[in-house]
Amino acid sequence: MPRYERAVLIVNPVAGQARGLRLGRQLRASFEEKGVVCSVRVSSGPGDAERWAQAAAGDGFDLIVVVGGDGTVGEVVSGQARAAQKVPVAVVPVGTANVVALALALPWLPGMAGSVILEGRVLDFDVGYLPELDRHFFLMAALGYPAKVIQDSPRRLKSLFGIFTYLGAGIRNALHLDEVRIFVEDQDERVHEYEGNTILLSNIGKIGDLNLKVTPDTSAHDGRFDVTVISSRSLWDLILVLFRMLTWRYRPTERLHHFQAEKVVIATDPPVAVQIDGEDLGQTPLAAEVRRGGVMFVVGDRYRPDADGGGLLGTFRFRDLMKGRKRLIGG
Repeated sequence: MPRYERAVLIVNPVAGQARGLRLGRQLRASFEEKGVVCSVRVSSGPGDAERWAQAAAGDGFDLIVVVGGDGTVGEVVSGQARAAQKVPVAVVPVGTANVVALALALPWLPGMAGSVILEGRVLDFDVGYLPELDRHFFLMAALGYPAKVIQDSPRRLKSLFGIFTYLGAGIRNALHLDEVRIFVEDQDERVHEYEGNTILLSNIGKIGDLNLKVTPDTSAHDGRFDVTVISSRSLWDLILVLFRMLTWRYRPTERLHHFQAEKVVIATDPPVAVQIDGEDLGQTPLAAEVRRGGVMFVVGDRYRPDADGGGLLGTFRFRDLMKGRKRLIGG
């Protein structure tokens, strides 16, 4: 079990309707009671979290705690991927979707995170890298339909409607699905050609706590992407494909194609939108590769590093939920 001495708390003050500042203060007090010296840094714009994460080891910190949403976590991942010396990263989720926290089997409520951070296991994780753009990602790169959904979900709407913003954008765009020609070249210079509307490069493809598996054998510890191409010419086709994926009935069909690769170059005709970890990133073409062990994360005790590991479903205890709620509201 790691024993930390100095932690830097990187806080996004606007995430989670400004709950981050309060949680940062609570965590600092809790950690210092346990003998961990803390420094709280509040981001004021893009790039702050990445810069602080990259410099963490050099600044004498042996733990990074991210109090924010998936965007802030993504900046910290990028900073750590560039760092010569890695420092464990812990996540306190206060964003809109908090997919990273779910993928790492961390508590659903941010008030429960403190008890996990100092006691959780630390594992190495792969990171996706876009060499032509010099950008990193942790969850996945998504091209086509899901990237258009992100484009149509601006922050001002997410602040008002939360995750329902994505739902509305998803339905609107699903009514106007356009297929394009897709060319994917892998590390062996083999070119895979498809017609479709969605391409996923998954580093994380499973959320065990929801028994949700987006791709069949994805592991963030094997040095490979899972490449998925979805072809759906109608909303009904899309619903059937998503149902097959989310219920683990994931086998190749004319609407669903899948393979694994260490690096890829993706081109489409015509170009389609690109996003990484929920951030709009322009259009295709796109080159990507896996960086092994790019970041170390503190994980929950239910996290399984193997692709087939189970999750929380049926094991979450009601008293744990109530304990987290009590901490969250300061009871």
